Amino acid sequence: MKKAIIGLLSVIFFSLALAQNIAEVNGKKISLKFLKQELEKLPLEQQEDFFEDYPGLLEELINQELFRQEAIRQKLDTISEVKAKIKLNKSMRNNILVDELLEHEIRSKIQVSEDEMLKYFKDQKEQMKGLTYQQIKSQIFQTLLNQKQSNATNLYVSNLRRQAKITYNEKWQKSEEARMNNPIKQALKNKLPTMVDFGAGTCMPCIRMKPIIAELQKEYMDKANILMLDVDEYTDLTRKYRIVLIPTQIFFDTLSNETFRHMGFFPKDSILISLRKAGLK
Repeated sequence: MKKAIIGLLSVIFFSLALAQNIAEVNGKKISLKFLKQELEKLPLEQQEDFFEDYPGLLEELINQELFRQEAIRQKLDTISEVKAKIKLNKSMRNNILVDELLEHEIRSKIQVSEDEMLKYFKDQKEQMKGLTYQQIKSQIFQTLLNQKQSNATNLYVSNLRRQAKITYNEKWQKSEEARMNNPIKQALKNKLPTMVDFGAGTCMPCIRMKPIIAELQKEYMDKANILMLDVDEYTDLTRKYRIVLIPTQIFFDTLSNETFRHMGFFPKDSILISLRKAGLK
């Protein structure tokens, strides 16, 4: 009887824990239960990425909710083509609205010029393994397109977040942070502009980045966070931040929002420009 009561109490406490709200976005509550339901919908590889990083998944859900709310504000759900898509797949309504917003506000406005592709080819020639510009032109186009879309999306969501009212369950946040080992999260706590360089010891452009990183760490010790992470050591963060090419530099402002990312070797003067845009004084 005693074991049955303990078991029942455990179920009750677990249910209450799942029901707790962990964030609120302009009045829209996000519960732990909803977070776990959304986690289960992801492909297995992405589930593994977020299993030890619920706060990271929460930020993704907050961004998605902001996109959804903005799509409604712009009345994208009243457009006949969008209404037709939703009618065909009602369960995907929110995803369709978010996709339409991103297409309307970001993807349709992004362009990659021939000059940009030629400059990228010249800057990253050491990584091209003897391939000509024509042979790798399409890959360069896709790389630059992805980079531009990522930067534009991050800027767009940062602006939405600044205008939004977002509150967190601080008790839940602290308990999650306690079970995670994330040097980026730890660095961002001091509210300084941050650059994280993802690389590896066997990558030539990464090796060229090392003295630059060392100089920046010394010169801006109390003014900025300059991190260098090995992708082999931090595989979870490499997946979390979707690193597809090394080195990749990611910049965060004083509010922990990602402001810019760059793929490939990045000279010191360019890094400083990006850091100043992120709040370096």
